[in-house]
Amino acid sequence: MKTADCNTHGRGSKPLSSVVTLVILALACTIPAQAQESVRIAYVQKIHYAPTIIAVKQGYFDAAAIALKPVILAAGTGIVAAEALIAGSADAAVMGDAPAIYAAASGKPVRIVACYGGGEKMHRIIAGKDSGVKTAKDLAGKTIAVNFGSSTHGGLMLYLKKNGLDLSQVKVMNLASSDMPEALATGQIDAVAGSEPIPTTVEAKVAGSYELATLSGLGNSYPLVLVVSEDLATKHPKAVTALIQAHARAVELMNKDSQKASEVIASATGATPEFEFKVMKALEWGVRLDQDVRDSLKQTRDFLFEIKKITVKPDLDKFFDDRFLK
Repeated sequence: MKTADCNTHGRGSKPLSSVVTLVILALACTIPAQAQESVRIAYVQKIHYAPTIIAVKQGYFDAAAIALKPVILAAGTGIVAAEALIAGSADAAVMGDAPAIYAAASGKPVRIVACYGGGEKMHRIIAGKDSGVKTAKDLAGKTIAVNFGSSTHGGLMLYLKKNGLDLSQVKVMNLASSDMPEALATGQIDAVAGSEPIPTTVEAKVAGSYELATLSGLGNSYPLVLVVSEDLATKHPKAVTALIQAHARAVELMNKDSQKASEVIASATGATPEFEFKVMKALEWGVRLDQDVRDSLKQTRDFLFEIKKITVKPDLDKFFDDRFLK
């Protein structure tokens, strides 16, 4: 087995797959041969956390010399993973942007060490067959369901504002994602706004439903991030690097062999590989912690503070920690 060349330098712009490969090579040069301290990582078995699922299933954590203890959360969203990290029942967790903000605002010492996915097309608006909604302007006088306090909620507000709709013109209803298909099918609502896989699920379950728009072009890439406890980052930095390396390797598989990746994901989620393949392609996957990620998280933070979902506005610059990527 060949050793990665630690002196490799990139020149010019690189495609996403090349960047991921370089990240893996760079991280491989820093991982020690001996096993790290055991690390508890919390995640939900759904598409947003696909790199963690793949890394566990494919043994990438073992290959990165880390003794991993998966904390698999049976149901819910990234907020339950954030809660596990805040409560101290996990050392690391993967989550979306809103849960990451909740973790930062909790007062608990955590570090945002990497973004591994996301993308502007992750959130979509799906309209019902008989809603009469064909353009954004048609939402006036209509009812649209969304999960309050989510990044989709923030994106929806920006979308309505961008399209000249006053919030008094649209009824925005707080609804659990599991109830959205039935509500749309029975005409209780006219449209739903959700993060994948919610839109794809609604399209599959509600006959005649269709995509009205994606929540793109709003200055937010809706990052999916790896967050660790400050204790892990301080006392076991090599373990954090190993966590990122394993996720980077999983992302590489997702970008290079999407079919195999979707099969691995489906084995954990219970959905079909075809369904996971479609949802996976709606998102973007790459390991980074650049300015776009930082600005996107700050935009979500400002929205959550504005609607009083958080009572303090955390200084996120104090939570970003990119030394493990460097």
